[in-house]
Amino acid sequence: MDIVVDDPATFRGRVRGHAAGELVFAEVSAIAHRAVGTGRPGAEAYCKVLLPIQGYCLLSQAGRQVVLGPNEVAVLDMSQSYLVVFDTACRMRVVVCPRRVLRLPASGVDAITATALSHPATALLTVLLAGMTARTAEFGSAELLRLTDTVIDLVGTVLAAHASAGQAARHGVLHQVKTYLEHHLDDPELSPAMAAAAAHLSIGYLHKLFRAEGATVCGWIRQRRLECCRADLIDPALFELAVAAVAARRGFVDAAHFSRLFKLTYGVPPREYRILNGLGNFPAR
Repeated sequence: MDIVVDDPATFRGRVRGHAAGELVFAEVSAIAHRAVGTGRPGAEAYCKVLLPIQGYCLLSQAGRQVVLGPNEVAVLDMSQSYLVVFDTACRMRVVVCPRRVLRLPASGVDAITATALSHPATALLTVLLAGMTARTAEFGSAELLRLTDTVIDLVGTVLAAHASAGQAARHGVLHQVKTYLEHHLDDPELSPAMAAAAAHLSIGYLHKLFRAEGATVCGWIRQRRLECCRADLIDPALFELAVAAVAARRGFVDAAHFSRLFKLTYGVPPREYRILNGLGNFPAR
């Protein structure tokens, strides 16, 4: 993590914390600064749970942003890049834990980073973290480990609740995007950027939504265009349309390229596909 400050000569900050089992508890206090997480791809995935107790901060990760205030809770994925910005003096409690101890699917955590987490258990978590950072010396090793298990259960409870809600929200957003794409398949200029702008999403988050389904935005557009063309080719009402015209009305501007894609997908060229499906008695155009 890199710390960016306006004036290094006057910057003041402190991190006070300790490890308990596999978790690290810390309290951070500092004047205005930016913390840039560079990510650790390939390393074991860790989550950073943040809870401001003084001041407001802006969190940004994976195309999402949220302003977090006192006693609000959010989580960041330390294996991916992220940004935390404080415009004024701040104090924040932090818990770092391996993602595996939360017993949640990676996709569930990924969907709720940089999001304010609201749940009845967050009030309990707030009180517990205050004790874990301020009164550590009063606990024995065994007590700390038992409290650590409680923290893991509370964090997991909050994240699981939001992961379920987040999954439903993602499905809703994805449906909205796909509906937009369906309505614009005839536009040769249709692009991920257009779809992202229409849904008020970042392009990065849009790509992430499709990757979760094992697809890409451009690949999905291409496949739907081909499926529509296949249906048009065997539609008796469109038998007078030339193959190139069928392709053009679905956004394919290059007839030769369309024919290659169609054959690659369905095994035969589009005209032959028409003939095989009983619509071959028309002039070759």
